[in-house]
Amino acid sequence: MKRSIIILSLLFIITSCAALKNGGVPQYTLGMSEQDFTASQRFNLSLVEATPGHTIYKRTVEVDAQRVVASMYYYFDDGKLVRMRRVEEPKPIVVVEQKRQGL
Repeated sequence: MKRSIIILSLLFIITSCAALKNGGVPQYTLGMSEQDFTASQRFNLSLVEATPGHTIYKRTVEVDAQRVVASMYYYFDDGKLVRMRRVEEPKPIVVVEQKRQGL
């Protein structure tokens, strides 16, 4: 009984690690089809531009305190992925006003 529990625990660990291969992040390769790409990213994907033969998608990849920090852009020509680009959003500028002492 004890042996079967150990074996089942090991099988559970091995199969769960296989499901999270590459950290659970989908792998995109140049040349993959647009249908495969959109099927793997149903919710975190927005269409930026669509012209005949050319499509651009945007995916948020990093968020900090409800603010988008980085996005990935995916460029498709004739239904094939030809370019991927990561864009870092500029950090907001905070200006602190200092009071001047009387002269």
